[in-house]
Amino acid sequence: MSSLSIASDEPENIEDNTEAQEPPLDEPKLTLCQKFKLFITIYWQGILCVLVPLILIPIHLSFPPQKYQWCAYSLVLMAVFWVTECIPLAVTSFIPVIIFPLTGVMNTTTTCKCYVNDTVIMFVASMILAYSVEQSGLHNRLALCAIRAIGYSHYRLLFAVSFITMFISMWITNTAATTMMVPINFAILKVFEEQNLLTIFETGSDGELIASDITACYFCVTTYSATIGGIGTLVGTATNLVFKGLYTKAYPLAQEYLSFPKFSGFSIPYMIIMECFVYFYVIVVYLGFLRPTSEVAKRSKIPLSGIEAAKKAVNDDWNKLGRITFWEIMVIILFSGAMIMFFTRSPQIFEGWGDKIADYYGIENHKFIQDSAVAMLVAFLMLLLPSTLELFNNFKAKTHDELSQKPVPSVLRWREMNDTLPYSYMFLLGGGIALSEAAKKEYSNLNGKIGAVLKNLKYLPNELILLLIIIFTVFTTNFASNVAVCNVIVPIVMQLAKEINRNPLWYNIAAGFSSSYAFCLPVGTPGNLIVQSVAKIPTKKMILAGIGPTISTITISWFAIYFWAPVIWPDLLFVHEKDPLINE
Repeated sequence: MSSLSIASDEPENIEDNTEAQEPPLDEPKLTLCQKFKLFITIYWQGILCVLVPLILIPIHLSFPPQKYQWCAYSLVLMAVFWVTECIPLAVTSFIPVIIFPLTGVMNTTTTCKCYVNDTVIMFVASMILAYSVEQSGLHNRLALCAIRAIGYSHYRLLFAVSFITMFISMWITNTAATTMMVPINFAILKVFEEQNLLTIFETGSDGELIASDITACYFCVTTYSATIGGIGTLVGTATNLVFKGLYTKAYPLAQEYLSFPKFSGFSIPYMIIMECFVYFYVIVVYLGFLRPTSEVAKRSKIPLSGIEAAKKAVNDDWNKLGRITFWEIMVIILFSGAMIMFFTRSPQIFEGWGDKIADYYGIENHKFIQDSAVAMLVAFLMLLLPSTLELFNNFKAKTHDELSQKPVPSVLRWREMNDTLPYSYMFLLGGGIALSEAAKKEYSNLNGKIGAVLKNLKYLPNELILLLIIIFTVFTTNFASNVAVCNVIVPIVMQLAKEINRNPLWYNIAAGFSSSYAFCLPVGTPGNLIVQSVAKIPTKKMILAGIGPTISTITISWFAIYFWAPVIWPDLLFVHEKDPLINE
């Protein structure tokens, strides 16, 4: 009976469910063109990974292919992969380890040595030093201190934001300097918004929130200042170490032109002038400077009540920090010690401590000790020394309970840093150095082949060639990783310099510095992506904000590299065909 009732119930339930379900709507079928477009949109990265190596096969003009053709093939393939980022940048960097030994360009040992050298170790050590500043919170104290000292009008606040970001970015990564200023910018803007003096976000045409002009101004000047500040010292950004490493690898017998003092002696005045022009541009465009009757100028005026509110907000944040901690003091001592040791190792103005050590051991090569040794020494001390004085409380303890129950943390917290340190950039540097090494005469002589093509440029004046290098590099670096662009362009322009009888260092610094200047597009540098995402800045607004800094940067870079660089490096003007450096 129960089985019959169950059997009889099932059809009724099925029927009820069927009635409850609405018939599915007829979906339009995709056309072949739509399917193809969707396929490309989803799988474009994989498509590039398959097609690009096949498309580049014609580079091998002869059979069997020559070594320089395999080197050129690797260079173009890596350049396309780096620019499109169809696979991670670091993964692309391993291509030389695969191709060069299999094709006889360089053996595996020689290739792999390019991935661990002084430049790579210096990069890792500089990142470690930068993380000590971030972990201690010292950068926030510096930023708030500068704002409190300079003032609270838009003119003064933008000045404080831009120049303190620039200064901090000289010592830590551009991304970290930009990230540091994000909450500070929002805190300032929030105070003014509460006073009905501005709006942080506006409503776009599609109803979404987008950054207002003044918000775009604050956040764009932050990332631009971080980018400019990165060129101030060798440790400011990875591209500095890349073009120095490429130069020293290509010309190991040359004197140390890119030492810490000479590098900063050239770059700091150059950096300050560029930052002044960026600041001038934003106050003219966004605050109505020199246009007192304009609507922008009227909106940018802040009454006394607004200034007082901003002052209170900054002071509240300052009070939350409290007194300077022993941790911050230790970072200041160790970081300052590293900078002093960098500048005095081998300044070439007087005999440095590195020179004296080399003389003591009877070593003629004064490059025997490099900056990476100093950076690693200080990094080691940061991982060893305590960040608090709790250790000494143990000497006062009278009972077991009064003793410390846990280890005293070091100045640099390894586990926290290890989770966020971008180790992948090590391989990016190594891949570029491997390409540069393989292009030498003793391996593939790709440099000689490229040089034969570039010889036609010898009829152009040097000043025009420098300008073209700067313009081309700045344009390219807005679309790709700065480090990748530097790795590709710098070796080519150094070879161009040799072919037209110019000092390779001149073209090296022209392309090297220019590879940092990505102002217009979010993809150009991580700092741009950060401010675009957190402040909801439309790409169009970022392009408009970046046009002025791009033009001023190209112009100032040309003047600095053509007129100021020979003052710092007089040898730039005295290169001739019999120079052993050029004909190495």
